[in-house]
Amino acid sequence: MWIYEKKLEFPVKITKPDARLAKIMIEQYGGADGELGASLRYLSQKFTMVTPEAKATLNDIATEEYECHIYQLSPSYSRITN
Repeated sequence: MWIYEKKLEFPVKITKPDARLAKIMIEQYGGADGELGASLRYLSQKFTMVTPEAKATLNDIATEEYECHIYQLSPSYSRITN
């Protein structure tokens, strides 16, 4: 599966708030085609799969979408809006 390490792969360096960029980032975070939506779609599809291998694959993809992408966007978003 995956291991949680409390560090970002790429450090976030934001010097000042930027509302325009924050608007773009929040769309990637929770918009119609955002990371959260993608993760939920994979989890929903998991329940329609017949084989355990297919279910496991979709579960792994969903957790990867959520864990990696959401955790990368969240610190950036919180820093850019403060």
